[in-house]
Amino acid sequence: MRIRRRLAQLALFMVALPVVGWLLEEFAKRAEARRPGSSGGRWLRQGSDLAHGFGRGPLSSRLRNRRR
Repeated sequence: MRIRRRLAQLALFMVALPVVGWLLEEFAKRAEARRPGSSGGRWLRQGSDLAHGFGRGPLSSRLRNRRR
């Protein structure tokens, strides 16, 4: 039982969080393209940074957008 729980935790950090971060980044790009002055894009980008910050592994580093 402990092995399954640990595998689920690893899947969350190595797959789910990087994908969520990437999706939020894409939604932020679309929101900023639609309305450049709105705060929706900034909120989505903050969520993306948060999700990418917790994500680990090679998928996380590939999906992260290097804009700094």
